[in-house]
Amino acid sequence: MKRVDLIKEIAAEFELIANRLSETEVATVASVVELEPQHLAEIAKRAQKLTGPKNVKLKTVIDKSLLAGIIIRIIEEFGALFIKARICPSKGGDRFQL
Repeated sequence: MKRVDLIKEIAAEFELIANRLSETEVATVASVVELEPQHLAEIAKRAQKLTGPKNVKLKTVIDKSLLAGIIIRIIEEFGALFIKARICPSKGGDRFQL
């Protein structure tokens, strides 16, 4: 069992190094339900605007403690950025309002 834990730690460290080398920020997106691919694409695009020219990789988490909306957490080298958003219906489909 200790080997499995060690492999998980090695994989996590490898991911951190790979993200640094590719200038990729990992954003965690928490929501009550699974988000549609078009919503995730919109979140990634908006998160990239906030982080500058860096690439953004999304990790999704289902959080049943939320009542509605989403929480986006972006950890950068010098701190963390938390964004609360909600889905707003529009004529062209659902849109995120950050």
